[in-house]
Amino acid sequence: MGDRWMLRGAEILTCDPEQPDLPRGDVLVEDGVITAMGPELRAEDCRVVDLRGKLLMPGLIDAHRHAWQTPLRALGADWTVMDYLAAVRVKLSPAFRPEDLHAANLAGALEALDAGITTLVDYSHCLETPEHADAALTALEGAGIRALFAYGYAAGPQESAALPTHASRLQDARRLRTTRLASDGGLVRMGIALTEMQVPWEQSRAEILSARELGVPITAHCSAWPMPGPSEVQRMAAEGLLGPDLLFVHCTWSSEEDLKHIAGSGGSLAVTPETELQMGMGFPATGRALRAGVRTTLGCDVVSSNGGDLFTAMRLALQVERARAHEREGLSRVLALRAERMLPMVTLDAAEALGLGRVTGSLRPGKDADLIVLGAGALNLTPLNRPRDAVVLQAHAGNVESVMVRGRWAKLQGALVGVDIEAVRRRVVEARDAVLARVGGPDALLGEREALATHWELGRAG
Repeated sequence: MGDRWMLRGAEILTCDPEQPDLPRGDVLVEDGVITAMGPELRAEDCRVVDLRGKLLMPGLIDAHRHAWQTPLRALGADWTVMDYLAAVRVKLSPAFRPEDLHAANLAGALEALDAGITTLVDYSHCLETPEHADAALTALEGAGIRALFAYGYAAGPQESAALPTHASRLQDARRLRTTRLASDGGLVRMGIALTEMQVPWEQSRAEILSARELGVPITAHCSAWPMPGPSEVQRMAAEGLLGPDLLFVHCTWSSEEDLKHIAGSGGSLAVTPETELQMGMGFPATGRALRAGVRTTLGCDVVSSNGGDLFTAMRLALQVERARAHEREGLSRVLALRAERMLPMVTLDAAEALGLGRVTGSLRPGKDADLIVLGAGALNLTPLNRPRDAVVLQAHAGNVESVMVRGRWAKLQGALVGVDIEAVRRRVVEARDAVLARVGGPDALLGEREALATHWELGRAG
């Protein structure tokens, strides 16, 4: 890398329990790493960026997103989870070609960077062929974002000629782990996304053991609707398969016992409040998870239905939890959840959940320079009375002026660096048109809703 940057004069939110915030300070970045922080730092041969009147903080971490759905933006604005599964997972997913997936992941990752997200968990369950997996991975690498590429083991509704068996999908993940993603030191790392557990338990067990053999983090949709029989967490706990490498998603219908199992094993939870509230998955588990001691993070999930920024996710998760507490306990002088608790969910706690706590998630010497600059002079942040609370409750993606990932500017003074935006837009629109044409257009997406519900075994318990 070789670059040395002096970031001068910003108000600094470190999001680090051992590094106090600075009302005004400097950050020295050398070879992608923060080497010094403090007021009036001195260093020579640096490129200086004047950040007076700005807010400097760690980059945000999106713990759950399906970047491949970027071309489907807003098609699911009025969908329930049943509609979503019928349209997206059963009909649209098999219609993606590798070039469509590349365009989708590139646009999705750049959208995330533009909104201040420096690390992304890409739950990639649209992998019909090895070429699909390669295309998705190449797009993440090209965007310059830090990412966990969670290889999705879920098969499509029709048999894939390239990956016809469950064993062949496990083998293709092994291919990537032993070649392109053999190192854990790159910006893009390997992960595994489990098939939803409407498959035989033996298959789910094989997927977990496969991920453990590969030595990579595991993420899994979990208890997003009520189902008869033991839950995913109960099954894993019974066989000793829980662990700190597991990042569960949703858990809206998880029991208190399940949440305690996750906490006791060192596992984590990604709450996606916008999709959970819209799609009928139940209320976000934010408060219940925190009370159970679960490391809790946030994700944007799907831009096919909702927004792609974590400022919105923080606000929704916070206010829904407060509303539920008011309903449960009556109006109280003490709110159930404080605003300042939300920032760790999208910074340090999320980094810890991904095994990256020593690398990113907070600002301190020795960590990679993954950081964002907010324009604190914007009217929606003026006056900046309580900076951490203002980020949670007043800031939006439009306030993100600059974004740095491992010492490289991905966005600078309002513009993505080195990106042909028009070319990216053109390609993702072409992908949208091609995918929809293959399924007969948007009006054909929900025609088989009831039959597809049976396919997914979504009969509600009770």
